[in-house]
Amino acid sequence: MKHVKQKFNLVLSFVTAFLLLPALSIAQNAEVVEKGSFQALKTPIILVVALIVAIGLLILIEKKVPRKVRPIFSIVFLLASVFFGFKIYMSIMAPVEFKQEKEKRYSAVIHNLKDIRDSQLAHKTITGNYAKDFTALENFIETAQFAIVEKRDTSYTYFDKVYKIDKLKEEVILDTLSFEPVRDSLFKGTDRYKKMKFVPYAKNDQQEFTMKVDSIIVNGYTAPVFKVSVDKTLVLYDLDKDLLRQETRVISVDQVDGKEIFVGSLDKVSDSGNWPTSYEIESKKKK
Repeated sequence: MKHVKQKFNLVLSFVTAFLLLPALSIAQNAEVVEKGSFQALKTPIILVVALIVAIGLLILIEKKVPRKVRPIFSIVFLLASVFFGFKIYMSIMAPVEFKQEKEKRYSAVIHNLKDIRDSQLAHKTITGNYAKDFTALENFIETAQFAIVEKRDTSYTYFDKVYKIDKLKEEVILDTLSFEPVRDSLFKGTDRYKKMKFVPYAKNDQQEFTMKVDSIIVNGYTAPVFKVSVDKTLVLYDLDKDLLRQETRVISVDQVDGKEIFVGSLDKVSDSGNWPTSYEIESKKKK
């Protein structure tokens, strides 16, 4: 029985290690952490060091500690193993939890950006330009109307005086049937548009998106452009700082690129966002 407790602790250490391996595997997934990053290397290093220390302590107890006090050391070692095992597990699972929380917050942010984009496109359709700020955009939503039109193709013949023959001419006639409020068309009569300017999950619940409007020359014509954006640090401010720094350097078609989440552009005519199609699919599922 004299070595039973020490052997038990040794077995417990290895069992704990094998229980941590699935979490370690998840943490090394390229979709969770960037390959070669500090976060990707940190978790296996912690696990290896912990196992080496655990085995070293067991050998030390076996050779140096008197038998009478070995039970005390065994209990302390057992408690320490549980404590550090929990810490290692939390360290390994941190990227997984970060990814889950990040995607939840990004979904809410992108939902608002889509509302702003749709409102700006409606503003341009009716007025020819984008709204310069959120106040103007909200006033537009509350007062503007879409014209409901009907297209009719018509054709008739006319005498061409040059060629001295009858020719067929086709035209499209637009008939205005009625008008529909922009608010009802885009927001189904709700007041969701009043909250779309605020950044979800920001530390300050009154934090607004940054919206800029300008114009550029395209093929000799002046074209209006807009961009609405928010820094990722404002959305993920309370999450792991190492993982947050890694997130701001992301360049991938499967993730939100760069330091910010945005829709539109001031450099080209575009109403696209920098998020992957997975967020579009998720939005459709919620509808």
